[in-house]
Amino acid sequence: YGRALSYLAHTMLGGIFGTVYDVSTILILWFAGASAMAGLLNIVPRYLPRYGMAPDWARATRPLVLVFTGICAIVTIAFEADVASQGGAYATGVLALMASAAVAVTISEWRKRHKAWLGFAIVTLIFIYTIIVGIIEQPSGIKIASLFILGIVLASFVSRALRSTEVRIDKIELDDTAQKWIDELNEEGELRIVTNRREGGDVAEYRFKEHEKRVDNHIPSSDQILFYEVEPGDSSEFKGKLIIRGVDVEGYKILRTQAPAVPNAIAGFLLYLRDKTGKIPHVYFGWSEGNPLIYLARYILFGEGDTAPVTREILRQAEDDPEMRPNVHVGG
Repeated sequence: YGRALSYLAHTMLGGIFGTVYDVSTILILWFAGASAMAGLLNIVPRYLPRYGMAPDWARATRPLVLVFTGICAIVTIAFEADVASQGGAYATGVLALMASAAVAVTISEWRKRHKAWLGFAIVTLIFIYTIIVGIIEQPSGIKIASLFILGIVLASFVSRALRSTEVRIDKIELDDTAQKWIDELNEEGELRIVTNRREGGDVAEYRFKEHEKRVDNHIPSSDQILFYEVEPGDSSEFKGKLIIRGVDVEGYKILRTQAPAVPNAIAGFLLYLRDKTGKIPHVYFGWSEGNPLIYLARYILFGEGDTAPVTREILRQAEDDPEMRPNVHVGG
């Protein structure tokens, strides 16, 4: 229809009016594309790299502009620059974006107990109704949009899997007790860290764990050890800050923290110890019972799995020199 109107404008109203019409149409389409681009440049760098669903370079604006421009060119060529063919997918996408924003605002206002949430809820229902009508009238739009959604989901999953062996620790903070214990361990000799997945958290658990690790890994009874426990946090967060606190359980010294991914928190802490003390730390694990593929999926999705080999791989990628790499021991 757009091309037909342009033809009629040139034929019936003259070249000047037709040219003004063409320029106006191009500017309108350019503004629509620029608005969509601005929205993507605002959302993608802020959220996808943060959750590991895009490479870290996606935080930069210029590379993203090139990527989105390339995608736009491919879509334009695939649809032979037919505005009508692309209109359904564009309308569906814009309406979905506006409906999502309306839902978010409604929930936010409802949680704050503001009366305005009811008005926002009505607006949200209008947007949802409009989307449904649009899908019924132009089903091609949802089909095209679904392909893009599927592509984004697959690319995000692959990105998170490939980036899962990054250290993923922005900063480490120790409380006074934890810092004191590490200083004492550094003065006495080797830095020996025993990982533990806390169960009861009582003295019997730590007594058994210490005996098991000393026997399995031939740790001298004269060497002091520190237990290190990582509680899985919000696994959707790709990176995080470690806040480590020291806890004394009847003479057993335990360092406790919370992190999005357990192996990464262990690897990051070991590298931190090496850099702060100048010594190569030793870390001790036990073998996990279970299917390694299931553990791999659990690690990617929930941040925990077969911790020992994943920690070793993270350290290998983070430190190229084997002589400077923290030592990983697995016994049992």
